[in-house]
Amino acid sequence: MNEDLPLAGIRVFDLTHVWSGPMGTRILAALGAEVLKIENPDRPDILRGNGNDLRLRYPDLDYGDDPRNRNAWFNTQNVGKKSVRLDLKSPEDIEKARRLAATCDVVMSNYRAGVLSRMGFGYEQLRDLRPDIVVVEMTAFPSTSPQARAAGFGAQFDAASGNTWLSGDESGPVLTGFAIGDPVGGMFAAAAVMTGLERRRRTGRGCHVEIPQSEAMMPLFGEQYVLESRGTAGQLRMNGDPTGAPHGIYPTANGQWLALGVHDDGQWAAVAAVMDSAGVTPQPGWETAAGRAGDLERVEAAVSTWLSGITDPDALVAALQADRVPSARVAGPADLFADEQLRDSGFFTELDHPSAGRHPYPGLPLRIDGARTVPDRPAPLLGQHTGEVLGALPHERLTTGEAS
Repeated sequence: MNEDLPLAGIRVFDLTHVWSGPMGTRILAALGAEVLKIENPDRPDILRGNGNDLRLRYPDLDYGDDPRNRNAWFNTQNVGKKSVRLDLKSPEDIEKARRLAATCDVVMSNYRAGVLSRMGFGYEQLRDLRPDIVVVEMTAFPSTSPQARAAGFGAQFDAASGNTWLSGDESGPVLTGFAIGDPVGGMFAAAAVMTGLERRRRTGRGCHVEIPQSEAMMPLFGEQYVLESRGTAGQLRMNGDPTGAPHGIYPTANGQWLALGVHDDGQWAAVAAVMDSAGVTPQPGWETAAGRAGDLERVEAAVSTWLSGITDPDALVAALQADRVPSARVAGPADLFADEQLRDSGFFTELDHPSAGRHPYPGLPLRIDGARTVPDRPAPLLGQHTGEVLGALPHERLTTGEAS
């Protein structure tokens, strides 16, 4: 572990599972924390899979003899962590877990509201063990709300936050992807941990932070709330933007797609020159934003005609970006994996996993003093570090704050 990282020396008792919570603790691990992923021996993190889920999540589409340790999704979200196998319904293991939690600076979970306390690991209970502990609960809904005890999932948060409405058009709402609210919640959770640790540094006190994941996407939509507060509903147009004309994603001649957004008249002048040289003549009046907005349907049609004849979208994007026109070719996973910029910048890290083999793993957009944060270990095998971690615990039995 790099001792120069910001969270070196911080220990995290990780009760998270699936995507949202593990994304948060993945960030903490990247920043140098020792993350102890607590897993039930018979019911571990369901993201590990069991050999009955999608084959595309496994190396070479092969479940192998050890599917719980080969799932690519789990192994990506849990790099840099340790796995400790404990059954938190067993009195013996609960005692071990409480002794372990007392050695940790942070406890994080993404259970429904109230579950952590019923398990005996709520903030009030853990504060008796360690007064300066930081507890972050990623609940589905606020603990004081009518939906407090309801379960939640990423697509549900996508809808409940208003994001599907914002991403849709006149034909209806659109889900933005598979559970995109999960990683957003995870990023808020990581930030909450940092905030709690900073407060502890200043005051010596721990704290309890609750992050309702149903609300995590909402701070991203500020301008929409402003429009609604003024009684002006936002205009919905797929891939459109009220500040851009033209603005969208367009097919090119080679079957790829190109994203283009024009936000001022200077950008339009650059686009118009390239269009004209390709034989698609912009109409008089389109020189101004007001003129383009007032004739948007014909502007979009002309841009679509122009781009449908483009055989080298990468060359066009390079030329447009040189003229400060926001543009990009729509990239898929294979494009990103082969991207020279990502590879040259060290975004991917090759890791040897004892069950899944050697593979490149995507990184995080974090650079500290010019150096990218990279995992120092692959995702753990189920229970891999149980003996190491529990064997280092003090042997006396806890007598304070006993769980009821």
